[in-house]
Amino acid sequence: MIIRRIPLLAALFSLLALGATRADAKVRVITATDNLAWVTQQIGGNLVSVDYLARGDQDPHQIDARPSQVVKLARADMLVRIGMDLDLWMDPLIDAARNPKVSRGGAGYVDAHVGLRPLEVPSGKLDPSMGDIHVYGNPHYEFSPEVMRTVVARNITEGLARVDSAHAAVYRSNYDSLSGRIQDAERRWRSKLAPYRGRAVVTYHKTFPYLLQYFGLKEFENVEPRPGIEPSAGHVAQVARAMKQAGVKAIVTESYRSRRFSDLLARQSGGVVVPIPGGVGGERGIDSYFSLMDAIVNRIAGALA
Repeated sequence: MIIRRIPLLAALFSLLALGATRADAKVRVITATDNLAWVTQQIGGNLVSVDYLARGDQDPHQIDARPSQVVKLARADMLVRIGMDLDLWMDPLIDAARNPKVSRGGAGYVDAHVGLRPLEVPSGKLDPSMGDIHVYGNPHYEFSPEVMRTVVARNITEGLARVDSAHAAVYRSNYDSLSGRIQDAERRWRSKLAPYRGRAVVTYHKTFPYLLQYFGLKEFENVEPRPGIEPSAGHVAQVARAMKQAGVKAIVTESYRSRRFSDLLARQSGGVVVPIPGGVGGERGIDSYFSLMDAIVNRIAGALA
């Protein structure tokens, strides 16, 4: 996890920002990712103004903190974060902004994972040799439509209702509408991948356990020998041999990663690389959670067919 020190100048910017005059009455929301921004916009509609800090084509583990982000948080009425130690890079930004609305315990502080049943919670003694281990469990829950609908969207709805109670009924009505649309899409997505339930795939990083669990797929192996550790040629060759023996073909990787080792593994195993957008905005044309999941489902189905 990379955390950058915020320059002192950022704190000065934040103080100026706090005194800025609001141009409109919209609730200002800052989210950690494009995915969270999209959900917030669907629920808030024309009552909110939403911006985000990490794009869908960026690795959410490694985001450089910038003074402009401090200014955004200083002006915000609500903050929505991933939590679970994935976005620790936000903590110095929040501290520098000095905005009680979006600080821990503030009415506008929303941890989107609250209520989640986390996967891959580590047990026993942890040490750096294990790689990039998330102590609270795997934080990549945004790839599960069910989690986005039942956990993330609910937390965002309740956050908006707290900071703008006059429109709480509107936010909850918008949540119901969004939930229904996602449920309709879920039937389509599940049907597309239903023929491949039980099939195994290789993933580059441990980014997709929620996605795989949702669709009844299995993680066979990772391109990384341990989370966050660059693979060696020997590890790639070992995974390739195991893939051939087991008949595993699909190598799922985030599209923001280098293809070097995934392509090497594909050549040695006879498999196919399946690039997955990192989130809404992760690729051209991926402008909603629906188009994101359509791309993911179609690409995985094509690789497994």
